[in-house]
Amino acid sequence: DNTDCWVPVINYIENQFDKFLEAEQRVNRVQLVDTRVHACLYFIAPSGHGLRQLDIQTMMRLHDKVNIVPVIGKSDSCTQEEISRFKSTILNQLKQNDIKVYEFPPTDDQEV
Repeated sequence: DNTDCWVPVINYIENQFDKFLEAEQRVNRVQLVDTRVHACLYFIAPSGHGLRQLDIQTMMRLHDKVNIVPVIGKSDSCTQEEISRFKSTILNQLKQNDIKVYEFPPTDDQEV
């Protein structure tokens, strides 16, 4: 049962943010280590069918708290055509559900 499986992750992200904010607001600031979560590498199973409902629900709760970088797991075992199709399906699902993911800056590198 994966009900509310994202709660510990969300709690951790929020706690790290709260700790940092509290330290920043002190009158006597000390040198502090930034332990906030800045990005989440979200691994997606290479099913070829798109995102599962659990993936969508989790990313919906994460995307306004941290930069999400979707990663297709084990993509080296797929053909380029399969990866392109799967990537297109995932991007469409993300758009349909208004889930924001990290946008990498443009590059001239064809491998990216």
